[in-house]
Parts: sequence; structure tokens; C-alpha cells
Amino acid sequence: MIADASRRRQAGVQQRGALRRPRGVVHAARSASRAALAVVVLTLLVVTAACGAADPAGGPPSETSSPPGGPCDTAVGQGDETTRALVGLSEAEATQRAGDSGLQVRVAGRGTECYALTADHRPDRVNLTLDEDGTVLAAGRG
Repeated sequence: MIADASRRRQAGVQQRGALRRPRGVVHAARSASRAALAVVVLTLLVVTAACGAADPAGGPPSETSSPPGGPCDTAVGQGDETTRALVGLSEAEATQRAGDSGLQVRVAGRGTECYALTADHRPDRVNLTLDEDGTVLAAGRG
């Protein structure tokens, strides 16, 4: 009986050993996972660094340069006859004219301060960028 139990234990060890993967396969899989993770991390670092490196025009980033309509220019590529007629008016006059045209008015920025805006596009709304005195520098639909 003792011999039978000993044989069973040895057989069990052999069976368990047969189910194990060879050590080289596990090590290779872990190395491949680490290498893939390193590639992903390095790619993210490069992309993140490239995003803040320069503006699309190729020059260095500048906080002092402003688009043509001021620092909060919302009218680039969105102007039409109605919005172009608002440029140069006071805020009150522009609001009155926009209302007469059936448009809602939203101030996108005043002076050097840009306001947080929702990203929804509404063709019945005009976004105004004003200077310090309240004169419309830029106007665009959205």
C-alpha cells in the first residue's frame, strides 16, 4: 500500500508538471508584453510632446499673438452678410440687429478674456468677440 501511494504521488507530480508551460514560453510572453507596453508609452510621449511644440504655422507658440478678429476670433470661415454687418458696431447695436434678423447673441470674449463656450453649432446664433470698449471685432454663426 505504501508503494501504491508513493507511485500515485509521483504520477500526480508528473501530471501537474506536464500541465505547466515551459519556462522559456512564459518568459518570452512577459518580455513581449513589456516591449509592447514600452512602445505604447513612448508613442504617447512623442505625440504629447509634438502637440505642444509649435503652432500649425510652424512658429513657436505665442500667447501674445491673436487671430485677425481678436484673441477669441469665432468668425474665421463662418462669416456671412448678416454677421459681417455686425463688425464695428457696439454690443447693444449688434444685439439689436441680430435680434431683428432672428438670431440669438452669445458673447465669446471681451477684450483679452475668452469665455468658455459649448461646442454645439446653432445656425440661429451669432457669436461676438468684443474689444475692451464693447465694439464687435468678429462675429460668426454657431
